[in-house]
Amino acid sequence: MLSSSGAISAKAKAMYGRRIKPGQYEELIRKRSVAELTQVLKNETGFAEMLKDVHEATIHRGQLEHLLRMDLYRRLDKLVRYVDGKQRQYYLAALKEFEIEQILARIRMILSKDFTHKLSDFPTVLKRYTKLDTKKLAAVQSLEELIQGLSNSPYAELLGPYINAKDDFDYTGCEAALQAYYMSYVAETIEQVFRGKCKKTLKQMWSTRTELDNITKIYRFKKFFHASEKEIRASLTECEGSIPKAKLNEMLSCSDAEAFLKLLAHSPYHLHTDDKEYVYIEYYADQIKYHLAKRHLHYDSSPAIVYTAYQLTAEREIENLINIIEGVRYQVAPEEIMTMLIYDRE
Repeated sequence: MLSSSGAISAKAKAMYGRRIKPGQYEELIRKRSVAELTQVLKNETGFAEMLKDVHEATIHRGQLEHLLRMDLYRRLDKLVRYVDGKQRQYYLAALKEFEIEQILARIRMILSKDFTHKLSDFPTVLKRYTKLDTKKLAAVQSLEELIQGLSNSPYAELLGPYINAKDDFDYTGCEAALQAYYMSYVAETIEQVFRGKCKKTLKQMWSTRTELDNITKIYRFKKFFHASEKEIRASLTECEGSIPKAKLNEMLSCSDAEAFLKLLAHSPYHLHTDDKEYVYIEYYADQIKYHLAKRHLHYDSSPAIVYTAYQLTAEREIENLINIIEGVRYQVAPEEIMTMLIYDRE
């Protein structure tokens, strides 16, 4: 009989083996409606359990995307059940990220005054783990009510300064503050719970994820918003990444996105571009994260590392599907949708 730690690694790798395959992606990108996509996902993929009660003809895009995201946490829950003792705190970190996603979703609803679809309701599988008052959160319709709903949690204090300045609500700053809290929580948990090689590897995995997210933010702010260095710095999450601090400061102070990319070419990530077209940074960063996670899935045996690697590859699969859904919505050519996807193409 497998030990609990052995069961986590074995089950995570088995679940990874049931990922969407190249042929299925090729089938999905050729569908021309959400109903057709749902039918394939419901009948031919590992999302069947989550979609079993869905009626293909009536589901809309937002509901399908929401259910796909919920399926990730259903799968992670199957792994968390094997964990007990001190390490359980680390495995539950992924579910804390979901709390943050739900809070941000509710803020967007409040700002847009659109409460038509209650997509931020907590699924049953997560109510076992969260300490938030999920019923109260699902009912809030103002920023003040949101703070009340988050009372007795770290989120209330984090969001207070942003919500008190509601006439000039800084959504980007609010998102950055929540993300920084989450990454700090994960880092502290790793520090407390793990030792030796496992601890070092987990820290590297999360630092790389954070650093690549920071790179994406810097590029996006410089390319599309022409933001100041101060504004960009405020959006970043601190981490001990591969890029030296002096190099990062140079990237932040450079004049524009093109100059940033040239500096990035000489960073540890060695991104190179030609004179005609600059690479799509988000895709590049996500590709690195995916392939690093896949390597850990194949070659590591530590349950915590395998769990984290599975989480990252599963998140990528969800993002692939959402890109397909959006592509179908806007009638993007299948060949163009394919260029947005990151998966094993062999």
